[in-house]
Amino acid sequence: MSNKLQSAYFSAYKYVVKLLPPGLKKRFWSVQVLIIFTSFIDLIGLAIFIPLLAAVADGSMIDEMAFLREIKAFTDVEDNSVFLLLLFGFALGFFFLRTLFILFSNWIQFKFIYDLKDAISTATYSYYLDLDYQEFKDRDSAEMIRELMVNPNQFASLIVRSLFIITAELVVLIFVVTGIALFNWKVFILIGVTIFPVAVIFNMLVKKRMRNYGNTLNDYTVFLYENAYRGVLGFVDVRLRNKERVLLDDFLKTQKVTNKVNVRIGLLGVVPAKIFELVTVAGLIIIYWYGAFVANNPELILPLIAVYAAAGYRVIPSLSKIVPTILVLQQYSFLFKIYEKPLQRNASLENAEGHSINFKTEISLSNINFRFRNADSDFFTGVSLRVKKNEILGVIGRSGSGKTTLVNIIAGFVKPTSGELIIDDTTIDDKNIRLWMKKISYVQQTPYLEKGSLAKNVAFLEENYDEKRLKDAIDQASLTDFLGNIDPANFEIQENGKNLSGGQKQRVIIARALYHNADLIILDEATSALDNETEKEINETVNILKNSGVTVIVIAHRHTTLKFSDRIIEMDNGRIIGETTYQKVIANS
Repeated sequence: MSNKLQSAYFSAYKYVVKLLPPGLKKRFWSVQVLIIFTSFIDLIGLAIFIPLLAAVADGSMIDEMAFLREIKAFTDVEDNSVFLLLLFGFALGFFFLRTLFILFSNWIQFKFIYDLKDAISTATYSYYLDLDYQEFKDRDSAEMIRELMVNPNQFASLIVRSLFIITAELVVLIFVVTGIALFNWKVFILIGVTIFPVAVIFNMLVKKRMRNYGNTLNDYTVFLYENAYRGVLGFVDVRLRNKERVLLDDFLKTQKVTNKVNVRIGLLGVVPAKIFELVTVAGLIIIYWYGAFVANNPELILPLIAVYAAAGYRVIPSLSKIVPTILVLQQYSFLFKIYEKPLQRNASLENAEGHSINFKTEISLSNINFRFRNADSDFFTGVSLRVKKNEILGVIGRSGSGKTTLVNIIAGFVKPTSGELIIDDTTIDDKNIRLWMKKISYVQQTPYLEKGSLAKNVAFLEENYDEKRLKDAIDQASLTDFLGNIDPANFEIQENGKNLSGGQKQRVIIARALYHNADLIILDEATSALDNETEKEINETVNILKNSGVTVIVIAHRHTTLKFSDRIIEMDNGRIIGETTYQKVIANS
């Protein structure tokens, strides 16, 4: 192969070996050895039939070929026709076993490919779940879905599988070409100056184009997801604005671009085989020209043509697989960069280890400084706050004043630039942050609910839930009247809680917090989208939590939400500017 072809192949090999985790790397080498062995078996099958067919064409070959003569003597069969029939029987048995072995080899390969796909998806999922909160929020959701659902299969099937195919064909090619060189050096040189240069030139011409095609398809996959999101999540606005046609036209436009690219990729995959066929015909013409006009020996033509045609019969199929497959490696080379971090990171989101965090006295923020990513200056400067156990703390302030950032620091989603988050006497750091987060529940304005039973939503990701804890959580969250006589396991919640009111959704999340024994519940603008009656119900639920051992922090846009707060802090421009009470807030309002 040329340096260009080798570069794409060995570069992909290097990255795959670098990125695979130890267990999969060991399996990768085992599968690679199996593939090489399978190639040998494939060649043996070809080698068996060549002398057998030669003997059928010329019976004297049985006595001229030493190994056939010895086999005939061993079988003690005198009649050549019977002997050949016996050989065909042995060949049939060998090919039957060969077929079974090749099927087994391919089963091993495909199993590895799909196990690898699962491993990449899982590692990437783990990587995203362990991202810094700000970094996760900055990520494009369509890109993350693509890298979880689409690209892992491409990495396994179109990169690793391609490496297996190339390696198998290279083994065959090396042995065939070596055999040709030993048998007839003239044919070897002719192949070297006709067929192989075409492979090199073709690769050089389309290499950059294939990489661009890969990047285009990768980018436009995101556009397709985004368009789908717009239709599904923005259905109401699309319908009210009468923009269905705009959405569909945009969707079709994106698909036309990807279809155009895919057509070109498909065509480029077919071209090499056809070019090699043309070159083979050109090679036959060269042989004829050489024998008839240069060597002036017409008798030389037929043997050379026979060897060249036989070589082309095996060399061309191998090159017809190798060249397009290398183009596939170039097309999807961008995946190495995408999966470098997910596959090489040391997962830190496994079950948190160490001593549990005891929250019995207070949460303390001490001299907190914080700067948003890409910001030029700190947003928080020297912020300090104490929240006592079992306290209901209200947080008010204008939009952008820092309310949510403050509670995100308390919850561990956001890491301060400097300063300390202290729970009782324990300073929270990277080693114990997950232990602290396990004690927190966060109720957002638009809570996440799964399609499934109420029990499944409250117990959230627990297969075998505790029925007593479930009942207590539902009672405390004021869901009993709403549920009536229906068993929580039989009450079905639709996707995103479509069949629930805003207040019912919030109470389900509060029940989830209580079920999981949260020590701290954060309500972030949880009632801002609710009507007055529903807000009153949520407030009553918060009141039930008073003196229950649970600490509650309420971020409120509507001051009436703070009715049962023990105290209220006010924020402005990243600073805590004062402390007040509910009565004073209402009076000032």
